[in-house]
Amino acid sequence: MIRLWFARAIVRYWTILILLVFWQVLVTVNDYNSIVAPSPIQVGTALLSDPEYFMFHAWYTLSSAVGGLILGIAMGTIAASLSWATPLFNGLLMPMSLFFRSIPIVAMIPIIVRLVGYGSHSVIMITAILTFFPCYLLFLSGLKDVNSTRRDFFSSLNCQPKGFKMLTFFRYLALPSAMPNLLVSVRLLAPICILVALVTEFLMGLQGLGYVMTSARSTLRMDVSWAAAIISCLLSVGFYLAASAVEQKYRSKWSD
Repeated sequence: MIRLWFARAIVRYWTILILLVFWQVLVTVNDYNSIVAPSPIQVGTALLSDPEYFMFHAWYTLSSAVGGLILGIAMGTIAASLSWATPLFNGLLMPMSLFFRSIPIVAMIPIIVRLVGYGSHSVIMITAILTFFPCYLLFLSGLKDVNSTRRDFFSSLNCQPKGFKMLTFFRYLALPSAMPNLLVSVRLLAPICILVALVTEFLMGLQGLGYVMTSARSTLRMDVSWAAAIISCLLSVGFYLAASAVEQKYRSKWSD
């Protein structure tokens, strides 16, 4: 059983194995100092020497990212629903969304920290704000992109996206048509929220993997910094795969 599992792992992840071997050979042949480029063995040793330390900060980063993502998606769906019902609200939010998306994350974080305050809650708020606008745009696009055949059928029943039957139209037609876009936004924002949380922790010096990277760099422990970076990559990939699995499971329920 163990041999079979090991053989399947090699077949599936052989590119990662080749990359690790190439990394180890490159560091060994060129005799790089660990400050310049630690080897995979040094990074693995640093990771195994204090796993509780990395697990604590990884959990902090993951929980902050997930909390910010949930809050951002909730705000995005509510704002998109209001914009669908009220064009004036859409006229206010659309320029703001384009403005926020045109500014780099590194430049936005200090501004948001000034607004929401400095503390552990700042990571969640920053993640929520920066994931709000992509969710808002995708969900609003889904609300407006209603199947023409179904729209005509609802029109024959005197159910229009305005007037007294607007809520009925929204519940039974607009909302189901927007659900695939919502699932897509979750999948796309899953790795982005990890990145936003890392950058925020890196700049603010709080807990989390971003803090581990900057504190290890200040003490020239690059093996610890690289270990935190690898854990961050694994979190991003794992979160993306989980969101993709959720999308594949429920997308057919809402697709035409």
